[in-house]
Amino acid sequence: MLLTAKAVLLGSGEVLTPGTVRVLGNRIVDVAEKIPPRLGEERIALGDAVLSPGLINAHVHLDYTGLRGKLPASSFPAWVKEILRHKASLSLDSLQEALHEGFGLLARSGTTGVANMEAYPELLLLADRFPLRCWWFLELLDIRPHAWSAEATCAVLRFFDNPPLPLGKLGLAPHAPYTTSPELYRLVRESAHRFLLPVTTHVAESPEEWEMFHNGEGALWELVRQAGEGIAREEELSPLQWLHRSGGLAPGMILVHLNYLDDADWALLANKEVSVVHCPKSHAFFSYAPFPLERMLSFGIPVCLATDSLASNDTLDLREEIREARRRHPAIRPMQWWEMVTAAPARALGFPRTLGVIRSGAWADLAAFRWVGGSDPWEACIESQEEPLFLMVHGNVLKSEGRWHR
Repeated sequence: MLLTAKAVLLGSGEVLTPGTVRVLGNRIVDVAEKIPPRLGEERIALGDAVLSPGLINAHVHLDYTGLRGKLPASSFPAWVKEILRHKASLSLDSLQEALHEGFGLLARSGTTGVANMEAYPELLLLADRFPLRCWWFLELLDIRPHAWSAEATCAVLRFFDNPPLPLGKLGLAPHAPYTTSPELYRLVRESAHRFLLPVTTHVAESPEEWEMFHNGEGALWELVRQAGEGIAREEELSPLQWLHRSGGLAPGMILVHLNYLDDADWALLANKEVSVVHCPKSHAFFSYAPFPLERMLSFGIPVCLATDSLASNDTLDLREEIREARRRHPAIRPMQWWEMVTAAPARALGFPRTLGVIRSGAWADLAAFRWVGGSDPWEACIESQEEPLFLMVHGNVLKSEGRWHR
């Protein structure tokens, strides 16, 4: 198949205008301004469009898609109490509906890959029903004794032994330092190293989490004490330093949020091979302190943008996340923003040359957006509020010529 467009975003700030991409099977095999067609080769002319690597949402909880608009903006501990109340009423049918709706919303915004935090392991039995590339991160916590059901255990073992390749991949997600013991973090680290699994965790998200670790008090401290034994705290540490001291901070780890940091945290981040995920609209939902994005980039810390769940957002559209963030960080260039939703998450997830870029040998995960006026193709993609004109995942066309395909 040959795809032609007014512009093709290759990655790392490179663009072809015009551009042509040849796809053979599930791979991109040729990229140039013009490529002579082969006999019988299918050709799709996208016209006034920008062809981009498919977007990758580095952090979302698709289980909670059905909770959109049901949780009011409040303090983080109050929100946690409310989401726990809602979770108690979620049925398997409602969770399946949430997954289907969530994957649909992602596709309709040009997303081809997603890191989904999965709190219900039995849903892995459905992993082969969805057309997007998905990393299913098992949410792990041990704040209180909990035994997995036979269905959940069976689903994970089946997925681990026979994953629904090529789109389904497994990851580990110890929830957060206030719900996960040092022993479990260390076990995750060892398992991830042994089985080559990506690891992600929430850390330093809220002021209440900072108060809990640094001062040993506050609303989150009390909430955790009521739920279980709570953390063992011996000195004043930030959440990130506690994670490091407990042996849970692993090379290559994907750290979600990192909204509240001190000087020692910055020194730690500068010397660790980690990626950071920032969720701008969820950040605004909770009215957190300004996110130190420019400082992170100046330190060379890789930053990805993500949506988090619809329990603290009203969209799963990464373009809206960029538009939200750039109002607070106007100096960052459009091409840098676009890298935070394509190449940066691909690198964080361990696929730096096969995802998030358009080059020979990369997987054919592609999205095309209409180019309406202006001279900057990245700006056109960011400001687009329409569905993608074209969407392809692993060489399978999901949308073309204005029509979605099954």
